[in-house]
Amino acid sequence: MTKTYTRLQIAADQLRAAVGLFVASRDRFSVITLAGAADVILSQLVLNTGQENFTDSIIRMEVEKGGPERTRAEVGKAVNDMLLINALKHFNRGEDGTVEVGNLDETALAVILKAMANYVVLAGKKEDWVQAFFFWIRQNLDVKKYDPNWVEPKP
Repeated sequence: MTKTYTRLQIAADQLRAAVGLFVASRDRFSVITLAGAADVILSQLVLNTGQENFTDSIIRMEVEKGGPERTRAEVGKAVNDMLLINALKHFNRGEDGTVEVGNLDETALAVILKAMANYVVLAGKKEDWVQAFFFWIRQNLDVKKYDPNWVEPKP
């Protein structure tokens, strides 16, 4: 017997697993790859609804600050490169087999937050695991740096 899953269900499951690993283990590489995979799906789902995804919000903020308008592909690649999403998922011919990492904890958290921003646009913050993660942020992180009180979009 087969079962059908929506892309949102798949991405939510990946993101939920990434959050669980982040909070309960030291496995930051799996957090980055899981949350990064979820974000690819979530980003497209947000676009499919006609709304602004996380990458689009970066473009908008850069333009508002007087910066050049870059394409979604350019900004998306730059963010994913900065967050090591592609480096941890791909190994291209000619590479030496190493990945340079700055602060692995902050990188893993940033990938979760990127995916979570897109998830919240689609599904809000009503799920227990989402609320628990935002509670964890308030209890464990500097809320001036990591704002857990995102406003949900109006339907």
